[in-house]
Amino acid sequence: MRNTFLSVLLGLAISCVWAGQAGAYPQREFVANISSSLPDWRPHRAINADEAQILTAVYEGLFVYDPYTMDPILALAQSWKVSEDRLTWTFTLREGASFSDGSPITSKEIVDSWFNLLDPSIVAPYASLLDCIAGAADYRSGKNNKRASVGISTPHKGSIVVTLTSPTEHLPKILCHHAFSAVHPSNLGQAAGKDQETGFIPISSGPFVIQSVTKDEIRLTPNSHYWDKDQVSLPSIKILISDDAANLTYRFNLGEIHWLAGSSQIERILSPSSVQITPMFSTEYFFFRTTWGPWADSRVRNALLRAVPWAELRASYIIPASTLVYPISGYPKLDGITAYNSAEAKTMLAEAGITNPSSLPPIVIRIPKADPFEKLAKILETAWTDLGFVVQLESIPFSLYNDRLKEDTYTIAITSWIGDFADPLSFLEMFRKGSTLNDSGWHNSEYENMILESSSDSNGQDRYELLSRAEKLLLDEGVILPVAHNPALNVIASDELEGWYANVLDIHPFKFIRFIPRKPLPGVVYSPSRVIPTAWAGL
Repeated sequence: MRNTFLSVLLGLAISCVWAGQAGAYPQREFVANISSSLPDWRPHRAINADEAQILTAVYEGLFVYDPYTMDPILALAQSWKVSEDRLTWTFTLREGASFSDGSPITSKEIVDSWFNLLDPSIVAPYASLLDCIAGAADYRSGKNNKRASVGISTPHKGSIVVTLTSPTEHLPKILCHHAFSAVHPSNLGQAAGKDQETGFIPISSGPFVIQSVTKDEIRLTPNSHYWDKDQVSLPSIKILISDDAANLTYRFNLGEIHWLAGSSQIERILSPSSVQITPMFSTEYFFFRTTWGPWADSRVRNALLRAVPWAELRASYIIPASTLVYPISGYPKLDGITAYNSAEAKTMLAEAGITNPSSLPPIVIRIPKADPFEKLAKILETAWTDLGFVVQLESIPFSLYNDRLKEDTYTIAITSWIGDFADPLSFLEMFRKGSTLNDSGWHNSEYENMILESSSDSNGQDRYELLSRAEKLLLDEGVILPVAHNPALNVIASDELEGWYANVLDIHPFKFIRFIPRKPLPGVVYSPSRVIPTAWAGL
């Protein structure tokens, strides 16, 4: 094959790019961009995926995610056992575990953290995931303010006993989440606060401590009191706060950044093998606020869905979605929402008693302030204006968006959800009546019963069948408008790292990431001080 000046110049460019990094193992600092904003350091408040990733560094609970499978592996819990009726779980804690200030982590600290999460005054987003514990739902809803009424006890400082309302086989998966981490007693007030205190730096229960925080970067160093400190390899972590894709990509190509999980220009990445685009247990969807107005009627919701041009709405996505739960092995395939016929939509509205849509309250479409969401909303606006409705678009800044989804002042909104554990229930649990994540406000007793029955079924296939029936009911009720299953996009220097794996939740616990001697790029030879193309190696 003929050589060209272009390929020679490219070889020169690559050699220059990597020359500054040769022989640098072990490197002193792991540098990543995960978000364009600082995280909420309160584990009982943090809800975004980028926050969940950052919090793996500074918080830990009874279990952590396996970095490859996302299965729960033991952390502050040393072991556990389950009673014969599957209702009583006893967790034995690790001896000598402590916070970063050297104070002990015992059963009291963990249980106090859980009750802080359940505090009814804060309505923590993930509190309802503990509803499987006897008395927890009544406690967090304010129906009963006695801690003794909740099925959580501490026989002694080294164990926690949990009593469930029904068998819950996936409890360890739930407890991997940052919301169930050990929070230092002095931080419980901040963890429950309505607003994050300026300059709040938590005391760590995880593998790293926060060394410094500015508007542009976070620096983390290993926690010398961490129970598993020998597992922690990274000498330090720098998390860049930026959305400057061009600059971040340039710095990744120079070897100054090891992981881009936030912004990047993938077409400009010099090493194509660094780009990881993988399926993720995630769905982007619109949902109706079903607590008020005509949209409280499933017949009206389904009429509106029938008028949506689904192919157009989903056209810009890599993995269009017609169902809520991302297809996983063993989960029954459902007929999703795909039917489009505006004439039928008008007939369905008439059957629901609506003959003059313009006389009804306007349809308010609430979206985050960003061009892609506005384009989607305009497709819906056109479809429903053609039916005779008055439609209003309402763009909300990202920082305020999640809080505004609890109001009865809009008709429909969009959200993107990544499962907090690799199970269909992590999506379907959100639509229970009592769920703190149920922004739609929809509830259905038949649905609730199927969810409850599935939690106590230890047979995987029968359980999936129950959950798929619950999802079908949700779809048939016209509560959601599935748009897409979002893939995960990461740019990672995999040639010099191990312990970072593509996985369905796109969570990569920092404690498992470590540097390894750099693997040579194809056509490149490494010397102790420089990198040269192999074509020149003998010169």
